[in-house]
Amino acid sequence: MSGFNNMLHFVGVVEDAHDKTNSGRVRVRAFGIHPPRSSAIDADSVPTAHLPWATVLDGTYGVSPVIPSVGDWVFGFFIDGREAQQPMIMGRLPGMHMQMPSGSGQEGEDGMLPPESVSKFGKPDLHRYQGGEGASQGQTLAQRVFSNTAIPQADGETFDEPPIMMPENNYSNTVVKSKDGDNFIVLGSGEDGENSDYFLISHSSGSVFQIDANGTIFVKAFADKYNTTQGIESTYVRGSSHSTIDEDYTLKVGKSGKISVNGRLDIECTDFSVRAARNINLDAGVKVNISGAGVGMYATADDINLVAKTNLKALSTLGGMYFKCLMPGNIAGDGGDFHVDSYKTNLYSVSYTKIHSTGLPAISKQTLPFPDVGHLGIDISSKTSMRLDALATMNINSTGIMGISAVAAIGIKSTATLDIHSTGLLGIGTAGILSMDGTLVNIGNGTAAATGALATTSITASIAPQLIQKATGAVPNISLAEIAKVVKPQEITNVVTPEMPAVTKRWWHGITSIMRSDDD
Repeated sequence: MSGFNNMLHFVGVVEDAHDKTNSGRVRVRAFGIHPPRSSAIDADSVPTAHLPWATVLDGTYGVSPVIPSVGDWVFGFFIDGREAQQPMIMGRLPGMHMQMPSGSGQEGEDGMLPPESVSKFGKPDLHRYQGGEGASQGQTLAQRVFSNTAIPQADGETFDEPPIMMPENNYSNTVVKSKDGDNFIVLGSGEDGENSDYFLISHSSGSVFQIDANGTIFVKAFADKYNTTQGIESTYVRGSSHSTIDEDYTLKVGKSGKISVNGRLDIECTDFSVRAARNINLDAGVKVNISGAGVGMYATADDINLVAKTNLKALSTLGGMYFKCLMPGNIAGDGGDFHVDSYKTNLYSVSYTKIHSTGLPAISKQTLPFPDVGHLGIDISSKTSMRLDALATMNINSTGIMGISAVAAIGIKSTATLDIHSTGLLGIGTAGILSMDGTLVNIGNGTAAATGALATTSITASIAPQLIQKATGAVPNISLAEIAKVVKPQEITNVVTPEMPAVTKRWWHGITSIMRSDDD
């Protein structure tokens, strides 16, 4: 009688675990049932390829199924009884690879292990995070050796990486591992000690995720690390947050961004560049202070506007103050004008003051305070009184015509000599009374030459400090020697725009295809 009513149990060794149907089956040589594998041609031998495929029972119901490896000893039964063609595996017999290396023994002995299992000989059955053996194997030692300490923070403090939990004799641990044991998950149990209550995910590369007994979470990647979220990502830190980056940092925001700090915000770097496609606004409730070895402002297409609620001050401690606006004007718009409007105007210098005009006629549409097209030279106008005062000499000189006119009285007085001389005609006339008074009045008698000499002497004395300029016969050019330099900030380079990953592209194309089909 065969079938479920007469199952045949067996113990055997796995010789093949490469099921091309991906069903998780293995080939098992059942001791005492299948003849031994022989390298020689033997009619009674059964090669591995002729062994029946055994189905592996899964008591986890698909949560974490494990397929036995080549060299594992297993226990099971044939559901077809002594026909022995439909084996099923119930479990594994641990520790058999501790007894003899693969290939030992003679062909035909039940203890003969396949050569494929040579890597398992001498290996303890328990994982090193359960039995405690093999602490220097795999990534565990590298995780401890490459642990970073004294990592500097932005606030000047340092910190150490939390230590990775090491293998101990924690038999109460639950370990889920890969077949080779290099990738594993450890669920520590507090029954083995205070520090044994932890959670650990360890990869063969050394990358690790750990929650220690205190609840501290530690994540370390020995390669690259990527975080992607299709929805919203929110982060809340009740304490402080510190980030230390040895190389570059790039932040790219698709739409708008905002940083809100209730206290003080300090940014310290070697160079600081800010670029905005449109506007940059700086607003302070008290003051805005800008300090630097040099400060430059450059408007590429529009004005620079400075507005102060009270005073607008400028101070140069070692050099001068220079303004240059020589761009010629045109009928379409003004250009090159320098205006100062004030309730009171004071010009003061400790050395000298010069006002110079080259005499080029203005080309402008300006009409206030008066049309200035064709204007040239220097105009000084006052609606009330005007005073020119000098504690030393004063000289008024013109190579052309000079006119002095007043609708009221004109007084010319000198406490020393007063000379009026003309090499041409000199007219003195009045509609009223002409008075000439002196201790001696000379009219004619060759006095013109003497008067001319006295006048020349007075004029020469009056321009003594400017004799060098007078000798050249031209007004000196006092245009700027210091020209403002273009201070446009350098372009921000190396801005990385990451490409959408291939998986995301396929997902996005699929979503858009569905959306288009819904619209249709």
